[in-house]
Amino acid sequence: MTSLTSAYPKNFTYYHPIHVRYADLDTLLHVNNVAIMQYVETARTGYYRETGIWDGTMSGGFGMVVASVHIDYLVSIQFDDQVRVGIRTAHVGGKSLRFQFQVESADGETAFARGETVMVAYNHAENKSRRVPQDWREKLAAFEQNEEFLA
Repeated sequence: MTSLTSAYPKNFTYYHPIHVRYADLDTLLHVNNVAIMQYVETARTGYYRETGIWDGTMSGGFGMVVASVHIDYLVSIQFDDQVRVGIRTAHVGGKSLRFQFQVESADGETAFARGETVMVAYNHAENKSRRVPQDWREKLAAFEQNEEFLA
């Protein structure tokens, strides 16, 4: 396995362990890019629960929609690799939230992929964007120890 030091950022406030499944492999015998995006989504929803901005229920819709995903693939993930995904809130805007992530080895020594996801707070009943709720700001600020999210 190639080693690439984690640097995006050095530490995350939340890590989600990932079990690499045989079904995640493609014809090149490494984890397919679609599976990596599923790893990120699984970690992101785990992060939402951990921070308290989502309780795991789906009544009335989730409360956010994906606006943008950017991912850089750095090193192939192999079947026996031990993997985790680090997630952190990088920015909270008026209606959007930007999350940085890194898919890395369980020991944090190898970065496999990294990027960011922009989510938009969304009112599913009205089918339109909404302001980021104040309680989300407060929970994220406390979890990330970043008072800038309260503004």
